[in-house]
Amino acid sequence: MAIIQRELQLPLAGSRHTGRRLERRLDRAGAVLSLALAAAALWLAYSLISIGLSWGRIKLDDIRYGYPRTYQTDGYVGYGELSGLPTHFTVLNAHRQILILMVPGADPAHVTVIKGPYLFGPDQEFEPATLTLQDTNHDGHVDLVLHVAGQTITYLNDPSKHTFVVPHTQDGALR
Repeated sequence: MAIIQRELQLPLAGSRHTGRRLERRLDRAGAVLSLALAAAALWLAYSLISIGLSWGRIKLDDIRYGYPRTYQTDGYVGYGELSGLPTHFTVLNAHRQILILMVPGADPAHVTVIKGPYLFGPDQEFEPATLTLQDTNHDGHVDLVLHVAGQTITYLNDPSKHTFVVPHTQDGALR
Protein backbone atom coordinates (compact mmCIF):
# COMPACT_ATOMS: atom_id res chain seq x y z
CA MET A 1 0.00 0.00 0.00
CA ALA A 2 1.34 3.39 -0.99
CA ILE A 3 0.86 6.53 1.03
CA ILE A 4 0.28 9.80 -0.76
CA GLN A 5 0.57 13.11 1.00
CA ARG A 6 -1.16 16.09 -0.49
CA GLU A 7 -1.88 19.62 0.79
CA LEU A 8 -5.53 20.47 0.83
CA GLN A 9 -6.75 23.96 0.05
CA LEU A 10 -10.16 24.68 1.33
CA PRO A 11 -12.12 27.20 -0.69
CA LEU A 12 -13.36 30.24 1.20
CA ALA A 13 -16.70 31.82 0.41
CA GLY A 14 -17.47 29.34 -2.29
CA SER A 15 -14.62 30.17 -4.72
CA ARG A 16 -11.61 28.05 -5.42
CA HIS A 17 -9.39 31.15 -6.16
CA THR A 18 -10.15 32.94 -2.90
CA GLY A 19 -7.38 31.09 -1.06
CA ARG A 20 -4.74 32.33 -3.51
CA ARG A 21 -5.98 35.92 -3.21
CA LEU A 22 -5.78 35.72 0.56
CA GLU A 23 -2.26 34.32 0.27
CA ARG A 24 -1.21 37.23 -2.04
CA ARG A 25 -2.67 39.79 0.38
CA LEU A 26 -0.75 38.25 3.24
CA ASP A 27 2.44 38.37 1.13
CA ARG A 28 1.87 42.09 0.40
CA ALA A 29 1.15 42.84 4.04
CA GLY A 30 4.35 41.04 5.01
CA ALA A 31 6.35 43.10 2.49
CA VAL A 32 4.87 46.37 3.75
CA LEU A 33 5.57 45.35 7.34
CA SER A 34 9.16 44.46 6.44
CA LEU A 35 9.61 47.83 4.71
CA ALA A 36 8.18 49.69 7.71
CA LEU A 37 10.45 47.80 10.11
CA ALA A 38 13.49 48.54 7.90
CA ALA A 39 12.61 52.26 7.83
CA ALA A 40 12.20 52.30 11.62
CA ALA A 41 15.53 50.51 12.05
CA LEU A 42 17.28 53.05 9.78
CA TRP A 43 15.73 55.97 11.66
CA LEU A 44 16.82 54.47 14.99
CA ALA A 45 20.37 53.87 13.71
CA TYR A 46 20.58 57.45 12.35
CA SER A 47 19.35 58.86 15.66
CA LEU A 48 21.81 56.84 17.72
CA ILE A 49 24.75 57.74 15.44
CA SER A 50 23.81 61.45 15.55
CA ILE A 51 23.60 61.42 19.34
CA GLY A 52 26.92 59.58 19.57
CA LEU A 53 28.69 61.99 17.21
CA SER A 54 27.33 65.03 19.08
CA TRP A 55 28.45 63.58 22.40
CA GLY A 56 31.87 62.76 20.92
CA ARG A 57 32.33 66.31 19.57
CA ILE A 58 31.49 67.80 22.98
CA LYS A 59 33.96 65.44 24.72
CA LEU A 60 36.69 66.27 22.18
CA ASP A 61 36.12 69.99 22.79
CA ASP A 62 36.27 69.27 26.54
CA ILE A 63 39.77 67.89 25.97
CA ARG A 64 40.85 70.76 23.67
CA TYR A 65 39.25 73.77 25.40
CA GLY A 66 38.07 72.58 28.83
CA TYR A 67 34.82 73.66 30.42
CA PRO A 68 33.96 76.48 30.40
CA ARG A 69 35.45 76.75 26.91
CA THR A 70 38.73 78.68 27.04
CA TYR A 71 41.26 79.63 24.35
CA GLN A 72 44.51 81.55 24.81
CA THR A 73 46.97 83.29 22.50
CA ASP A 74 49.74 85.90 22.71
CA GLY A 75 50.55 88.76 20.38
CA TYR A 76 52.19 92.14 20.05
CA VAL A 77 49.43 94.74 19.67
CA GLY A 78 51.25 97.86 20.88
CA TYR A 79 49.96 98.11 24.47
CA GLY A 80 52.87 98.37 26.92
CA GLU A 81 55.00 95.65 25.42
CA LEU A 82 58.25 97.57 25.93
CA SER A 83 59.53 94.86 28.28
CA GLY A 84 59.46 92.38 25.38
CA LEU A 85 56.55 90.36 26.77
CA PRO A 86 53.58 90.02 24.40
CA THR A 87 50.01 90.86 25.35
CA HIS A 88 48.15 87.75 26.48
CA PHE A 89 44.56 87.13 25.32
CA THR A 90 42.14 84.66 26.87
CA VAL A 91 38.75 84.02 25.29
CA LEU A 92 36.15 82.49 27.58
CA ASN A 93 32.66 81.15 26.86
CA ALA A 94 31.20 81.79 30.30
CA HIS A 95 27.78 80.12 30.02
CA ARG A 96 27.05 81.58 26.55
CA GLN A 97 28.60 85.02 27.26
CA ILE A 98 31.86 85.46 25.33
CA LEU A 99 34.52 87.39 27.26
CA ILE A 100 37.94 88.43 25.95
CA LEU A 101 40.52 89.10 28.68
CA MET A 102 43.51 91.17 27.58
CA VAL A 103 46.60 91.16 29.84
CA PRO A 104 49.25 93.71 28.72
CA GLY A 105 52.75 92.24 28.58
CA ALA A 106 54.40 94.94 30.70
CA ASP A 107 51.66 95.36 33.32
CA PRO A 108 49.64 92.24 34.16
CA ALA A 109 47.80 94.14 36.91
CA HIS A 110 45.75 96.04 34.31
CA VAL A 111 43.53 93.39 32.76
CA THR A 112 40.98 94.64 30.24
CA VAL A 113 37.78 92.66 29.65
CA ILE A 114 36.06 93.02 26.30
CA LYS A 115 32.49 91.77 26.33
CA GLY A 116 31.72 89.68 23.26
CA PRO A 117 28.42 88.37 21.93
CA TYR A 118 25.89 86.41 23.92
CA LEU A 119 25.16 83.07 22.23
CA PHE A 120 21.60 81.83 21.74
CA GLY A 121 20.42 78.33 20.87
CA PRO A 122 20.79 74.82 22.18
CA ASP A 123 24.20 73.72 23.54
CA GLN A 124 25.84 77.09 22.85
CA GLU A 125 27.59 76.95 26.23
CA PHE A 126 29.74 74.21 24.66
CA GLU A 127 30.85 76.29 21.64
CA PRO A 128 34.58 77.11 21.67
CA ALA A 129 35.63 80.66 20.80
CA THR A 130 39.03 81.36 19.22
CA LEU A 131 40.99 84.49 18.34
CA THR A 132 43.32 85.44 15.53
CA LEU A 133 45.44 88.58 15.47
CA GLN A 134 45.71 90.29 12.08
CA ASP A 135 45.57 93.75 10.57
CA THR A 136 42.17 93.58 8.88
CA ASN A 137 41.78 97.27 8.00
CA HIS A 138 45.45 97.76 6.94
CA ASP A 139 46.11 100.67 9.33
CA GLY A 140 49.32 99.21 10.75
CA HIS A 141 47.70 98.05 14.01
CA VAL A 142 46.86 94.42 14.78
CA ASP A 143 43.11 93.76 15.17
CA LEU A 144 41.29 90.95 16.99
CA VAL A 145 39.22 88.52 14.95
CA LEU A 146 36.87 86.41 17.09
CA HIS A 147 35.56 83.10 15.71
CA VAL A 148 32.59 81.57 17.55
CA ALA A 149 29.52 79.53 16.57
CA GLY A 150 30.12 79.95 12.84
CA GLN A 151 30.47 83.74 13.17
CA THR A 152 33.48 86.00 12.70
CA ILE A 153 33.55 89.28 14.61
CA THR A 154 36.34 91.82 14.10
CA TYR A 155 37.42 94.17 16.88
CA LEU A 156 39.49 97.07 15.53
CA ASN A 157 42.55 98.23 17.44
CA ASP A 158 42.09 101.73 18.91
CA PRO A 159 45.63 102.68 20.01
CA SER A 160 44.51 106.03 21.48
CA LYS A 161 42.31 104.24 24.07
CA HIS A 162 44.46 101.08 24.37
CA THR A 163 41.52 98.84 23.59
CA PHE A 164 39.65 97.13 20.78
CA VAL A 165 36.28 98.33 19.49
CA VAL A 166 33.58 96.92 17.23
CA PRO A 167 33.41 99.06 14.08
CA HIS A 168 30.26 101.15 13.50
CA THR A 169 28.87 102.74 10.35
CA GLN A 170 28.05 106.45 10.07
CA ASP A 171 24.52 105.98 11.47
CA GLY A 172 25.79 104.04 14.51
CA ALA A 173 24.82 100.53 13.42
CA LEU A 174 27.28 97.68 13.75
CA ARG A 175 29.06 96.58 10.62
